[in-house]
Amino acid sequence: MRGSPLIRTLIVLITLIVAGIGLSSLGSRRPADNRAQTTTPSEPQANLTSVTSPFVLTLSAPAKSVTLESLGQTYPFDASSQTISGSLPIELGHPTLFIDIEWANQDPSPRFAKLVLEPNGFPTQTKTFDATGDLSDVWELHLHHDEHE
Repeated sequence: MRGSPLIRTLIVLITLIVAGIGLSSLGSRRPADNRAQTTTPSEPQANLTSVTSPFVLTLSAPAKSVTLESLGQTYPFDASSQTISGSLPIELGHPTLFIDIEWANQDPSPRFAKLVLEPNGFPTQTKTFDATGDLSDVWELHLHHDEHE
């Protein structure tokens, strides 16, 4: 190309600016259109903030007290058995469960508790907690629906 380097530079600069404006306007329209399409079918699920989860808690030794906390509510359970079952409400997304166990025998030996959750509509979740002496722990789960469903 012949001519002044300044004129060639200005032509290239103007071409890049026009191309950039065109691409940015295309890019800004697509997400808005996609959001409108994906929001409509999933709105009924958007109102769902928690699920009920049946659970089984297996203890390695007899306990004096067993407490689980979910959604800000504390649930004490009968500790007369080393296998406790029931159901808990669990928040969707990133719920946090708290577990507190006071063992019947207060010696500082290592003990464990295995918690199996079966939240409705989600895969089974399993966590083993262990401690020397009484057990007090937290479990941060990840409950998300598969986007391909």
